Amino acid sequence: MIRLKSTFLVIILIVTSIFTIGINAEDIFVNNKQEKIQNELNQQAMFDAEITFYILTGEGCACTPIPGATISAYSGEGNTSGVSDEDGLCILTLVILGEYNIIIEADGYQMIDFEFNVLDDQIFTFHMFEKRESSRSDVSLQTGLLTKILSR
Repeated sequence: MIRLKSTFLVIILIVTSIFTIGINAEDIFVNNKQEKIQNELNQQAMFDAEITFYILTGEGCACTPIPGATISAYSGEGNTSGVSDEDGLCILTLVILGEYNIIIEADGYQMIDFEFNVLDDQIFTFHMFEKRESSRSDVSLQTGLLTKILSR
């Protein structure tokens, strides 16, 4: 009987130990996974920069934001885009040391196209100009020039 009790006690101790080891192993696995994810996020943050764009129209104190302007960034590092909010604000996350071609477009305004290298978090403010209607004299002048060139 004592042998049966001691065997039963040993089995209980072994099962309890295995259960405890399993729980600890799972905790260690979860913690390692969380640390790995956090390290990846920290590394990514070290290689990315937030580029802030303010898109406005007007001059001096009469500047007004342009909501709905599309800001597109093209690069070998990857492409991304965003749309300005009611304050004319748009933030893009770009790769540090990446070379980007930026195109800003808004209905009724002239397109902005420029290139830059991302060094760190940066803020850009752009004043867009309304598209001007081509006048009748501009069209007739262009037509006259084309006619002269083509008639030669």
